Amino acid sequence: MDKELLPIIKFEESIGTLYISGVSMMENALDYYLVCKNHIDTYLSNSDNKVIIDFNLSYFNSSSAKQFIQLLSKIENNKGKAIWRYPEDNIILHDRGRELEILVDVEFEFVAE
Repeated sequence: MDKELLPIIKFEESIGTLYISGVSMMENALDYYLVCKNHIDTYLSNSDNKVIIDFNLSYFNSSSAKQFIQLLSKIENNKGKAIWRYPEDNIILHDRGRELEILVDVEFEFVAE
């Protein structure tokens, strides 16, 4: 798979922040995000932990969006938060973040850059 089509994923456990950036358009997003979802489950097994998911994507496909919904669903119960970064001039990417926000009970912060 072309690495340019894979997002950069980094989890900073010390601050409870999961960073997802770049392009996410792999064919099998389920397998790609499985390790990440399992890591969040383990981290959240300590009820005091909270997770912020910081998205900074230039593009993502529908199979990635399904995985984002699953990731966001994992942080609903612990009052996690999502940060949705998007280029100031890209209303489509902003709107895709709003679409995700509607589907989950997670606070979203939108940041135009």
